[in-house]
Amino acid sequence: MNAPANQEQVEILFSEIQQALRWNRPSILVVVCSSAAARKAAQDRLTNLVEAAGNQVVDYVVSGATYDVPLTLSRHPARQTSVFYVTHINRGGGSGNRNAFRALNMRRELLVDYPTRVVFWLTKPEAKSLALLSPDFWAFRHVSLEI
Repeated sequence: MNAPANQEQVEILFSEIQQALRWNRPSILVVVCSSAAARKAAQDRLTNLVEAAGNQVVDYVVSGATYDVPLTLSRHPARQTSVFYVTHINRGGGSGNRNAFRALNMRRELLVDYPTRVVFWLTKPEAKSLALLSPDFWAFRHVSLEI
């Protein structure tokens, strides 16, 4: 994807995050990345915008030990001023590495009850798995973009 299109997508994400922070509401964003380079460029641009607005970015890498994304983020002490970047949901442990998908589906309300701003940076296979394995969570998302 070319830089101007990528820039436009990042501005859409940032606008959604700004509104969520302003109104203390959740923002569940899903970004499907065509490559690691595209993800890195978009993350760097978005991070610059978020930090310039006075907020922090917190990287959250899913693993067998950190699979319960909603529970962990809802309890994060800096949740109200943070934007979370979640990566590697396909490494959530359990049978078929599906624990993270199950946790998202079962505890999705925590991200809304404790207004959380979160960006899920996904590969195409992860996006497909998320839609299939976490259909209730998938319906909760606010924005989905491809970069």
